[in-house]
Amino acid sequence: MKVTSRLAVLASLILPGFAEPPVKSDLVDEMVFVSCFKETLPAPALETIAGLEPDVFIWMGDNVYGDTEDMEVMWNKYRVAREHPGYAKIRAISQVTGTWDDHDYGANDAGREYPKRAESQQVFLDFLDVPANSPRRKREGVYSVEDYGPPGQMVRVILLDTRYFRDPVGSDGAMLGDSQWQWLEKMLTGSEARVNVLVSSIQVLASEHRWEKWENFPKEKQRLLELLARKDVPPVLILSGDRHVAEISLDRESVGYPLYDITSSSLNLPLGDGDEPNRYREGRMFRGANFGALSIDWSREEPVITASIRDEQGRPQRAVSFELVR
Repeated sequence: MKVTSRLAVLASLILPGFAEPPVKSDLVDEMVFVSCFKETLPAPALETIAGLEPDVFIWMGDNVYGDTEDMEVMWNKYRVAREHPGYAKIRAISQVTGTWDDHDYGANDAGREYPKRAESQQVFLDFLDVPANSPRRKREGVYSVEDYGPPGQMVRVILLDTRYFRDPVGSDGAMLGDSQWQWLEKMLTGSEARVNVLVSSIQVLASEHRWEKWENFPKEKQRLLELLARKDVPPVLILSGDRHVAEISLDRESVGYPLYDITSSSLNLPLGDGDEPNRYREGRMFRGANFGALSIDWSREEPVITASIRDEQGRPQRAVSFELVR
């Protein structure tokens, strides 16, 4: 890793326009999403995922446990993750994208106060093989959008950055920052996709636990729900991670349609037994190692999405099927 070359790039950053992404035209009907990967521990779920041959693989954060201000240390941890045999197979067969959370950002529970956020961004994008000319290289924050599939069967994946701009917890300040909010509104109102997926590294709906969540920033959460409730914004499905537990949350009232938040965590560092309140939870938590999967049935007039939480062997432990309609 050449840190000096990244610093040279950082020195010439400009604020780019909010260009639409190129469409990857092959049909997408199988997607996998994961979070909380301890790069030094065994991860049999990665081999299982590779065997499923998903069209798209989404990192949702804590993709390694970096927790450092030394970018050489950070890159070495990403290198270990990249060299995992299961992930190497996934990279060869799936389209890979993702966002980060606190530990791969650089520090536990960190926000904009983390001093190496700009440098860490470039290392993270190297991990994802993001091209040097990508807008993600030229703006602050790793938020991004990816479009997959042909016209009429398009999936839009919108990846949020809940770290780079975030104020301290308890401030009721910003989480996304003005530029990301403007971008998010444009990516939603301008979407021509039949299926719109919003990826947040932390949970949006669950509000009663004591860990990180959108509820820690009530004004930001309300702003997001108000945006999703707008008639010019298509219905979305939320994917989230962070918690080292998996669950399916459903808000039936806030946005004018059933809003799901599917939480998958952890790939290989689960918390084990226990429970906690969540008035939005459908069914029970799953606390074993897990990954999330989305299957899209395009044969219907409205695509039917099946979201599932699967164990290390790929066996569904929680699942729900629905249409994204108001």
